[in-house]
Parts: sequence; C-alpha cells; structure tokens
Amino acid sequence: MPDISYGISLTINKDNLVNQVSATNIAATMDVAGLKSVTYTLTTNATSISTANLSSVGVAFLRNLSTATASTAQIGIEAGGSFVSFSTLKAGEPQLFRLSAGTDYKAVGKSGTRLRVDITEG
Repeated sequence: MPDISYGISLTINKDNLVNQVSATNIAATMDVAGLKSVTYTLTTNATSISTANLSSVGVAFLRNLSTATASTAQIGIEAGGSFVSFSTLKAGEPQLFRLSAGTDYKAVGKSGTRLRVDITEG
C-alpha cells in the first residue's frame, strides 16, 4: 500500500468550451512518517509557510478556508527581496503540489483570509 494516495480532476463546461481531465490512483512515498498541519491567518504582509520540524519536504495540500469571494490567498517565494506569487487560491479552493527542498514558501492574502497547510515528510 502506498504511503500517500490521491486523485484530482478538472471539469470545464462553459458555453462552447467543454473539457475534462483527471489523474486517479496517484501514489507517492514518504521518506519518514511525518506531517505538519497549520492554519495561517493571512495579511498583506508575506507569512512564511513553515517547514520546521520536517526532515525533508514532500507533498503539500493547501486550502483557502475563507468563504468571502474577495478573500484570495497567494502562494509564492521571495526573490530579490520581493514576494513573487506562483499561485492564487480563491475562497474555498484547494491545491496539491510537491514542495522543493530548500525553498522558503510564503503566503499573502486579504487580511483575515485563513489558509490551511498540510505538508508531509519527503
């Protein structure tokens, strides 16, 4: 049995645009049995997504817990002293990706936006 298993799908049905893609039965392994689960309350200042207490980083599951449509959460890194976003989560949206080792991830959002972050060991 795999250490981690997940599936993801996307269905689009807007006007004349119809598309569906999915990946199911995805399996991943973990180096060590470990998990960090934190809920951050974001502001417009960058908040570090801590990977402290993890010997290596692995799969990350993020979810914007806010319900107000204006409450977006941006995920990114700091480059040259500035926050650079690579993803935006609208209210209620989840995201799943594998983290890169040695990278300091950050999040910003409308004040009060709540972001749940679960990170597995590598």
